[in-house]
Amino acid sequence: MRAGQVVGDRYRLEERLGSGSQGQVWRAADLRLRERSVALKRALSGGDAAAAAKVRREAEVLASVNHPNVVTVYDAVEEDGDWWIVMEYVDGRTLAEAGTVPAETAARYGAQLAGGLEAVHAKGILHRDIKPANVMVTEQGHAKLADFGIARQVHAEPTLTGTGAVTGTPGYVAPEVVRGGKFTPAADVFSLGATVFHLVEGTSPFGEGNAHSLLWRTAQGDRIEPKRAGALEPLLDRLLHSDPKRRIKVGEARVELGRIGGETAIGAAGRPRRSWIWAGAAAAALVVLTAAVWNGMRDTGSEAAQEDPPELDPWDLVGDQITADPCALWDEAALGVYGPTDIDADNGPFESCDLRIENATGGVDLNLYFYETNGDPLQKGEVSMVGDFGLVTEEGTHDKCMRTLIFPDGEHFVEMYAKQDPGENTDICPIIDTAANAAIAVLEEGPLPRREHEEDPASLFHLDACELLDDEALEHFPGVAADDPLEGFGGWSCWYVSTTSDTMVRVLFDRDDPPEADDGERLELAGLPAYNEGDHWADDISCLVSVIYRQFPSAEEDGTITAENLRIWVLGTDEDSQEELCDLAVAMAGPAAEALPDA
Repeated sequence: MRAGQVVGDRYRLEERLGSGSQGQVWRAADLRLRERSVALKRALSGGDAAAAAKVRREAEVLASVNHPNVVTVYDAVEEDGDWWIVMEYVDGRTLAEAGTVPAETAARYGAQLAGGLEAVHAKGILHRDIKPANVMVTEQGHAKLADFGIARQVHAEPTLTGTGAVTGTPGYVAPEVVRGGKFTPAADVFSLGATVFHLVEGTSPFGEGNAHSLLWRTAQGDRIEPKRAGALEPLLDRLLHSDPKRRIKVGEARVELGRIGGETAIGAAGRPRRSWIWAGAAAAALVVLTAAVWNGMRDTGSEAAQEDPPELDPWDLVGDQITADPCALWDEAALGVYGPTDIDADNGPFESCDLRIENATGGVDLNLYFYETNGDPLQKGEVSMVGDFGLVTEEGTHDKCMRTLIFPDGEHFVEMYAKQDPGENTDICPIIDTAANAAIAVLEEGPLPRREHEEDPASLFHLDACELLDDEALEHFPGVAADDPLEGFGGWSCWYVSTTSDTMVRVLFDRDDPPEADDGERLELAGLPAYNEGDHWADDISCLVSVIYRQFPSAEEDGTITAENLRIWVLGTDEDSQEELCDLAVAMAGPAAEALPDA
């Protein structure tokens, strides 16, 4: 192979980064996405068709992992009988090159890696060789798990001991693996702990030496005492416990390391999948709830739950997301004790429903919406069980109060939100509690009720938000993980993330009142009226562009007009300027609007 050669008719090799018996790693340019830099790993299969097929399958599994602390796998292409794995190119250094760092810094890196490892394990993948040399650190200080050894799992030479073959690196591999035991997620946790140990002590937990002496000390549990770990020392003992059954779990390790390092790391949930409460509402901060809270309750439960398994089939409660009716979860009879109620099905995303309660002095607006994630609930708060459902509660404030229902499958959620008119003095948390308990009662009767009316064939309801932007349109978003968007409930929203920054782009459909002149800068995109609304949806650095797809009389037959919108919402960081974010939002809104069918 040589610089300038094109692999898979797409990737031009630029610079060889390393090579060995397992293959070669190159920096390459992606010719289809503005020559974005990527890393290519050539997995030598030696002409073995079965080995090559395994490389391809493992690449496909790794490509499903989308986490900021895991090097992203984009593609796998075949060239001259060998498979090339196309990955995110990280312009940084390895932790092996970082030297020793303070305990707090080591804990921060450890929390990030634990979050990435949690996401990897959630996909059924074992890393099997976590060590400082296999962790990349960006210039912004983000640690990323790298080198999952796709080729190594196929044909690498194992490290030999007196008892047989060992997968892993001496000094960092778990004792049970050295003794001939099975490699499990707990073994990855040990290697994570050994990596954090190295960061503060400058050596592996078993010191330095040749492979055989390190493996012998590992098998004997002859671990050296840390000298610089400080507050990390008790946690290192739990990470490096010789008994894998007593070793700390990865989710708990993420939380504890984050507490010491002062950083809340993202867990298995990866990036958010959620819908905003209603147009104009402040966008909520992205919150990750400790995995141990909800998952722990699901795993253990009450004694009664263990003795009497729930009769509900958790896989049948949601059914077809597109036909599930969010408005059916409002119990107007139960909520009527607080005042006259009115359901508004013409406001917000298609996966949501609003309800208004009027009283003598004003009123309370309630909203609920569905979302799906394989991680934790997005709301932070106390989790309790109501029958087969989890319920997340918080104290609330004078103006607003929130509850989240967790379905028995642990992947579907209903967030319920109450907000009262300015100047009102109603205690709104009891209202949302009534609504939540009534919704659970509906769900306990069986699957989610279906929508009673059919949406207009011309509606955005029938489109998939992730299909609007093609590769050419996504080129406007630097570093975009173009092939791995996060699809929202019903396909009505879509998140795109960057592999080179913390910027995120969300595409979504919703309904709202028609725009007014002061809603933002008036634009015209693909012949449709649009508005650059700036940071209208969030106090954070963000920009919202709204494209008005069509307008029609409200289904409520109240004489009002409803607008159906395509929204492009860009969320950046303090390092981004408002102008840059809005330029990106407008640049992506144009081709998205062009991809819409004629209204």
